[in-house]
Amino acid sequence: MPVTKRLEDLPKDLDRQISADFNELLQGIHTDLSSKNISPVWTGFFASSWKIQGTAIIPTDKVENYEPWATIKRAASLEFFATGTSSRPEKPHIEPRFPIGKEQRIFNYKKPVYIGNKAIYSIYVIETGELPQYIGTLGQKIKQVMTDKGKVRFGQRYTTKGFGSVKPKTIVKY
Repeated sequence: MPVTKRLEDLPKDLDRQISADFNELLQGIHTDLSSKNISPVWTGFFASSWKIQGTAIIPTDKVENYEPWATIKRAASLEFFATGTSSRPEKPHIEPRFPIGKEQRIFNYKKPVYIGNKAIYSIYVIETGELPQYIGTLGQKIKQVMTDKGKVRFGQRYTTKGFGSVKPKTIVKY
C-alpha cells in the first residue's frame, strides 16, 4: 500500500532530501579526490589531505610533520641523496585525514562549502594529473545529483602569483 504524506510535510521532506543529496555529493567528491585515480600520488599525503568545510581552505600542512608520510618521504629522499635518482615509493599511504560522511560533519546545502587541500605544496600540484579534468566534470556531477544545488567552491584561498594557468586566489564556483 502506498505511503501517503501530508502536504504540510512537503517542505520538510524536500529539505531533508536536498540535504541528503548534497551530503552524498560531497562524500562522493571527497572519495574521488582522495584516490590515486584523481590525485597525483607520491607518498599519498596529498591524496590524504583533501578537506571540505564552510570556509576557504588554507594549505598549511607539511608532509614532514605527519606519519606515515614523513617516513615514506624520508626513505625516498635518502635514495635520492645516495643515488642521485629517486623512484616512486612502492607503498604510498592514502588515508583521508579529514573524512566526511555519516558519522562525520553534515553540511548545510544553504551555505557555501569549500573543497581544498591542506598540503602546503598543493598550490603547485592542483593543476597536475587528472585533477583539472576531474574539476571540469564537477558541474555535471552536481547537476546529476542535485535537483536544487547548494554552493560548492573548489580551489585555494592562497595560490601562487600567476603560476600555471590559474590566476591568484582563484575559486571555481558551481
